[in-house]
Amino acid sequence: MYLVVRKDVPLGRGQAMGLAGAGAVRCADALATAPAWADAFGAWAPRPRKVALRASEEELTALAGALDGIVVDDVLLCLPPRRRSASEAELAALRPYTDPPRGPAPPAAADGPLPLLRYVVPAGVLRTTGKAMAQAGHAALECAQELGASAPEAFSAWRAVGCPGEVRSAADADWSRVRAHALDGAGVVVSDAGLTQVAPGTETVAAFPPSAQPPPQLQGLDVVP
Repeated sequence: MYLVVRKDVPLGRGQAMGLAGAGAVRCADALATAPAWADAFGAWAPRPRKVALRASEEELTALAGALDGIVVDDVLLCLPPRRRSASEAELAALRPYTDPPRGPAPPAAADGPLPLLRYVVPAGVLRTTGKAMAQAGHAALECAQELGASAPEAFSAWRAVGCPGEVRSAADADWSRVRAHALDGAGVVVSDAGLTQVAPGTETVAAFPPSAQPPPQLQGLDVVP
């Protein structure tokens, strides 16, 4: 799965991860059962790799017009999985997305509390925003797939407002507590395959089902802008 990000838009890491999670879930919702993509999603599911790429506004617009995918906030284009060897020339020409311009864009105003899928990252593990986005996409999909049936109204309300998210950071002791809460059935914990940046089996992010307020176990953790 490809996450194509506009390279000229200032994003905080939390914003970028929220965009990636929203894009991954919305892309899978829209295209995973489509005849043109069902086989690709099926082949990808056992090892759901994601790659973040950087593009200009013009490149992103052109790709969105030419390829099946989901655009999130005019900043990110999420494309369904395909083999690298089968990537379109325009996609293959893009460079990896590592870190955005400094300074997060101001958050959009909301009429009231939104249901947010909440991500928690262990402090210091994810070195680049591109890697963090890939992990958020994985976490959002896994959370929706594994816990969606147990909280259908929450996930339905979350999807209805575009699948927004919030990211929090946890130091060692807090991460152990959050991880245990997730593994007790309240969320999911993503372990990386170790192909880039981190060792195989490294836990990179936990994700918890959407809610208007963070669960008590996450309160007090720093929000990542």
